[in-house]
Amino acid sequence: MTQNHYDDLPEEIRRQIDAILADSESRSDGATKDSLAAVWSEKFRLFSSQVESLGMTMESSFAADDARAAILLTYSGSLVTLGPKRGKDRWLEYASIKLRTDVPGLVRGDHVTLDGPVGLGAAAEFQGCPVKKTSSVFRIAVCPMGASPDDQERRVREATIFVTNGFIRLNRSLCLDGSDDVDQFTTKAVIAYVAKKNGLTQSATRAVVDDYLSMVETGMLLGERVPLGRLGNASLRYQAARKARIVKNLKTGEDLLVPAKPASLAPKFSFSQSVKDKSAAVDPTLLSPEDLEGSGDEDRD
Repeated sequence: MTQNHYDDLPEEIRRQIDAILADSESRSDGATKDSLAAVWSEKFRLFSSQVESLGMTMESSFAADDARAAILLTYSGSLVTLGPKRGKDRWLEYASIKLRTDVPGLVRGDHVTLDGPVGLGAAAEFQGCPVKKTSSVFRIAVCPMGASPDDQERRVREATIFVTNGFIRLNRSLCLDGSDDVDQFTTKAVIAYVAKKNGLTQSATRAVVDDYLSMVETGMLLGERVPLGRLGNASLRYQAARKARIVKNLKTGEDLLVPAKPASLAPKFSFSQSVKDKSAAVDPTLLSPEDLEGSGDEDRD
């Protein structure tokens, strides 16, 4: 029996889906409605998985004077990230993730206070920010007690980037009439996202990224082992000469000639243990078979 995702969702989420269909050019049939509902269910699963992997906990309420960092997921699918309270206020980032975009609508406030406690099923209200009020809150994820403010910053920033882009990726799986394909992780899209998230121009962001990559490349070509933060390290390695050989194309069965190669230096990237651990913890059901195809042949570590 086919699962009816739409009927399994809370009433407020169903209303959001009905509003999306009313505003789109798609037919408001049962299949389209259930596709939207299935994507919303996957978004919640991705959100829950990510905050749990970062040691954050789901709570039913969040007090106005709670100094911890937190992330709010609203019934409309928006994300509100609250930085740790430092002094009297905290920073806030509001991300509205529309169906047909690769860069979310981002609003930031740097001196924000909560205008009262936040509870499930109610709107969150703020002072000192362009966003005065959200739609009703569906889930509240909070950093653990005792974590330092800097550690909390790291957790919520990492979670927000992952979840925001995960939501965009899930939106791309929808086939609504009038939707456009989104190239989410091209250089252009990444530059646009980083620029918007940090309040910079795209030209300034591109210049910084280009300079950073040039420094990494230069260090590697000069024989240095260059760290790329938590991702890992880039370096050169000696690659012995290879004789010509015949290999079989696994898809067609055709024999292919791989030409000989002289001994040379080759670039190497070693992923950090942190990235390896995170990769091993990814839920495979969140990825499509196409995402994983051929990945076993690309290990360069």
